[in-house]
Formats: sequence, C-alpha cells, structure tokens
Amino acid sequence: MKILELESSKGWGGQEKRTVRLNSCLDYEIFWGVEEDSELFKRKDKIKGEFFDIKLNKIYNIFTIFKLAFFVRKNFIDLIVTHSGKDAWIGNFVSMLTGVPVIRVRHLIMPIKSPKSYNLSTKVVCVSKQVKEYLKSKGVKEEKLEVIYTGIDTDKFIPEIKKDFKKEWGIKDEVVVGIVAVLRSQKRHMDLLEAIKTIDNIKLIIVGEGPQRRNIENFIKNNNLENKVIMMVHREDVDLILPNFDIFVLPSREEALGTSLLEAQSAGVCALGSKVGGIPECIKENHTGLLFKPLNPQDLKEKLQILVNDKDLREQFSNNAREFIVKNFSVEKMVKNTKKLYERVVDEE
Repeated sequence: MKILELESSKGWGGQEKRTVRLNSCLDYEIFWGVEEDSELFKRKDKIKGEFFDIKLNKIYNIFTIFKLAFFVRKNFIDLIVTHSGKDAWIGNFVSMLTGVPVIRVRHLIMPIKSPKSYNLSTKVVCVSKQVKEYLKSKGVKEEKLEVIYTGIDTDKFIPEIKKDFKKEWGIKDEVVVGIVAVLRSQKRHMDLLEAIKTIDNIKLIIVGEGPQRRNIENFIKNNNLENKVIMMVHREDVDLILPNFDIFVLPSREEALGTSLLEAQSAGVCALGSKVGGIPECIKENHTGLLFKPLNPQDLKEKLQILVNDKDLREQFSNNAREFIVKNFSVEKMVKNTKKLYERVVDEE
C-alpha cells in the first residue's frame, strides 16, 4: 500500500510525533507532502518515507491541488491521510479529482467551525472517545468516526531509573511532582503552582518551553516558591526523567488525550489529571491515579495532598499504571488498529 501524508502544520508537537511514530511501524510505502520550512521537512532524514515540498498554506490553491492530483496518479497512491484544517480541505479536493480515499485524523479537541471537511473525508480517526463525541455533536456523521488511541513506545518509557536526576536536583526526602508540557496557558501550570504553595515536603519539576515561561517564572518569584520548583527547558530525554517522578500532574483545561500522561504511566508513575477531554480515558481513576475538577486549584491541591501523604497509595497506582498503558495505549495496538482501518477503506473503494 502507498500512503500520502499531508500536513500543513509546521510544528513539532504531539500531533506530528504521533504521525511519525505510526508511520515508522507501518509496512507501507510512505510519501510526505509538507512545507519546506516545517519541522517535519527539517527532520526528513530521520523519518521513514519520501518527502517533497508542497504549498499547503491556502485551502483553494489550485496549483497545489492539481499538482497533488498528478502526484497521486503518477505514484499510484492508495490512500491520502490528512491532519490539519488546510491540508484536510486540500486532501478532500485531491480525493474528488482522483477517486483515492482520504482519512482525516483529528488530534485535537479544540472547537471546529464546520463539520463539512470532516464529512467529505472517507473516514475520520479520533484519538479519543471524547474527540469522537465532540465531532458528532458538531454534525460530523457518526459512521465516519473511528477511535484509535495514540500509542506510545512502551519499550522506551519504562520504570527503570537509568539516570538519577534526584541527585542532580539535590532532592533527598521530598516527594517529586512533575509536569512535562509546552508552557502554554491551556496547560494551566499556574493552577499547579497555586496548588503546591501550602503543601509541604514536595519538589515540583517543570519540563518544557513556551510562551508562558516568563509568567510562570514571575509567579514562582512573587510567591517565594524558588525552593519548591525547578524549571527545566524542553528536553529530548524525557524517558530518562520520568521514572524519577513520584507523581505526574497534567492540569490542562482542554486535552484531546494527554500523551504525556501515557508516557509517565508507562514509566511507572502514578498520575493526576484534570477531568477534561480525553484525560479520563488515559487515567484509570483510583487504579492508576486520580482526577480533579478542571480550572480548580483547590480540588487539585486536595487530590495532590492525598497522593503526597500516602506513599502506599502512590506505589499501588504506580504498579498498576504500566500494565494499564501496555494493554491499552501501546504503539503495537495503534498500528494494528490503523492497518485494519486503512485496508478496509482501500478495499471498499
């Protein structure tokens, strides 16, 4: 099978990483149509597939649409896969011209303006049940929607401590609370900082980079939290950092799934997440972690205090977490379910 991936996003976040991780495990021939200044194109030498530069910045770019249609016919493409708003429309137009089916992957749970581009697609892959329910509520036809959870590398994210970061951080007896997330307002780092202000014997590790860094640093300084919080930049060795956490927290106000929570639990860390979006699907409440009300620092504080005070409960959740992730969110399961869908869609055309 030959797959054409279209991605107009230029970033390197969970969406792009999921797509690369999936395609690296598919035994298909992969072609990537992306912009030359995108992070995907810059990393093309390390990604499986053949890359070419194509302008995806405008929905009604006739030159792009006909160029892609020619490419699809010339290379006998079996399936087009799209991921973002602009490339989804372009992919639909190319599908109309060539008769090749198109699958839209919805990675986010942010509001959509219209269900039209989704309903034009052959199928829509949702990364969580919550994403599916949201799209359905907005008019996307239910028969179009398929849930395939994001899979993480459970061979990479393991409980074994390969590097003792606690020693590097100067931590002895404190409970280590961690968050790995882009420093954006929707991740609600401030809620977590507010929650830890009056909790004793903890150290908060913030890993990530983003536009909220200065605001977060100012909050830490203004509330005299310098001795409680360690700020780190974006790291590529998160798999080595996670096993050093005792508790992983994600207080987002919106989240399609919560990949960082999956990675943390795969590394054997008990989880604490806001009850929003797909997060309740990736934490098994009272089995691998706890949930709290979103945008509610007080509820977050109370749930965090429970875990900080109860070492046995943390260990129980940690022991359950790894098994839960391997069973439900492995790369192998994502690949298996995706192959079934792709082959069914192609066979039906």
